Amino acid sequence: MGIPAITPEIGAARVFDFDMIPLFVEGTMNVLKRYSVVSGPMGRTGRDVGIFVGNSAHTIMTTHGGFVELLVKLNDKVKAGQKVAIQRNTFGEVVAEYTTEVAGEVTGRRNDATAEPRIPLVMVLYQSPARENPEDYSE
Repeated sequence: MGIPAITPEIGAARVFDFDMIPLFVEGTMNVLKRYSVVSGPMGRTGRDVGIFVGNSAHTIMTTHGGFVELLVKLNDKVKAGQKVAIQRNTFGEVVAEYTTEVAGEVTGRRNDATAEPRIPLVMVLYQSPARENPEDYSE
């Protein structure tokens, strides 16, 4: 429709995380100030707090159904080949082990204890050498 809009998201779905609300407000206001929607001084930015900046994402999908044990938390740094999850059937037998193909930082993960095949388990943000000028990605 040609109407500028943003859809900010923060935290887990359907959960109030009161500690994140001020961070959300500060970040959203920074975006609005950056694009001159509102005026005023910028708040803290990712550079101020040492945030990891990536330009690509890798999603690890389940291959089986069963119970999932995640071995990583949000914002954990991971190495290529690192095991990030184990999946078991109802008898406790391991049916799949999942590793990441890239080095980066965990940017998302499944919260449910179970997963069917082809469900995203872990998302890893990483710096792809195929992309140029990572500094061009604004915060």
